[in-house]
Amino acid sequence: MSDPAAAGATPPMTNASEGLRVDRLCAGYGDLVVLREISLVARPGELLVLAGPNGAGKTTLLSTIMGTVTASSGSVRVDGADALALSIHRRTQLGIGLVPEGRGLFPSLTVWENLRVAAKAARLDREQTAAGIDAAVRAFPLIGERLRQQVRLLSGGEQQMVAIGRALLTHPRVLLLDEPSMGLAPIIWRRVLDTCRQIADEGRVVVLAEQRVLEALRAADRCVVLQHGRIVRDGSADRGSIDLPELRGSYFSSGRGS
Repeated sequence: MSDPAAAGATPPMTNASEGLRVDRLCAGYGDLVVLREISLVARPGELLVLAGPNGAGKTTLLSTIMGTVTASSGSVRVDGADALALSIHRRTQLGIGLVPEGRGLFPSLTVWENLRVAAKAARLDREQTAAGIDAAVRAFPLIGERLRQQVRLLSGGEQQMVAIGRALLTHPRVLLLDEPSMGLAPIIWRRVLDTCRQIADEGRVVVLAEQRVLEALRAADRCVVLQHGRIVRDGSADRGSIDLPELRGSYFSSGRGS
């Protein structure tokens, strides 16, 4: 496993105007500090798995990038633009999309209504909404077959497809997913991973905060491990380059923060 101090340093970036760059980011909840000077870079076309025990700071990191948690210091840039200075709505316009843990769908609404609510929240016009729904259906054709069904009638895997499809409405350049495998059967989880790989191959940044790490590594380019709000590993997702016992051990050490 790489040296924690080295892992905390920002990796070099060929073109600083492209991709996601996080520099010395600190954040938490009131007096509770969760993220402690997190630095990482994810380039277009890269799928990054964010691993670590419960409480290590994975959700807080994604939430801070999206803007639902306020950073106390540091910076977040997307294609060179400062995201921390923007509202959540403006971050969406900048190109950040989040699929939250638990999916965040409205069960009593239809799939189409859920997509329309998201489009309205993102302030998309009619043409943009239609194009976004088309993008979601291309990623998950099943969405097109379920548009008039209530979300509560869908399986967990179908609901996750809707949640990811909803995030694709705004054609994000940086797609963040928090525990996307939760409640999914293995075959559906593999399908979701394949779609995430495809999205990255289109030239976007995809970041998965995930507990089922060993499965996610098959689709990933890099694996970043958090412990106690700090990066303790940032390197290739090639399983041959990872000290798997040490990676598993990170899940049994206590973490702080969510």
